Amino acid sequence: MSQRSINATNAPQPMSALPRAFSAQAGVTLVEMLVVVVIIGLMVGITVPAFQAGLPSIRLRSASTSVAQLLNAACNQVERGQVAVLLEVDPAKRKLRFRSIRGEGEDEMELPQGVEIAAIAPLLPGMPAPPATPPRARDFLLYPGGAFPAIAIELRNERGAGKIIRLNPIAAAPVIEDAPARVTP
Repeated sequence: MSQRSINATNAPQPMSALPRAFSAQAGVTLVEMLVVVVIIGLMVGITVPAFQAGLPSIRLRSASTSVAQLLNAACNQVERGQVAVLLEVDPAKRKLRFRSIRGEGEDEMELPQGVEIAAIAPLLPGMPAPPATPPRARDFLLYPGGAFPAIAIELRNERGAGKIIRLNPIAAAPVIEDAPARVTP
């Protein structure tokens, strides 16, 4: 066989046979790789603090929605089940719970980390208005055929933002509102 017939086949060519310009650009240099890693690090450094700054407001919104759902479930238990329900709000444990007097229905929720119960309304007689003192544990009795109490539970996160969940006594439906900002001395 001649040299010409061997080159005509699809046999792989050695690297020395490739053009010099092509073999020099075949890989990624260390400098190029470092530039890409630095760009990715900068993007992560910019986005992570922004994401972490938004977490308290997400937790607050989620907690206020969960409290509204719990109040709604308690009202539904009273109206549809025609049974009295005890609603317990414990700020120290950051828990809300309702249970049927007959023991037929029960639900409990714990607030996420960083969200606290700042106030419970209506205030008891002789009780100072918040934020002078932390709120005490309260129990509310919801009974069929009667008007629901005008309960309001104020939630706050560690940044001071707040939501108020009010139970509308006429419609027996919870409403979520933004709480006024707290002035810190």
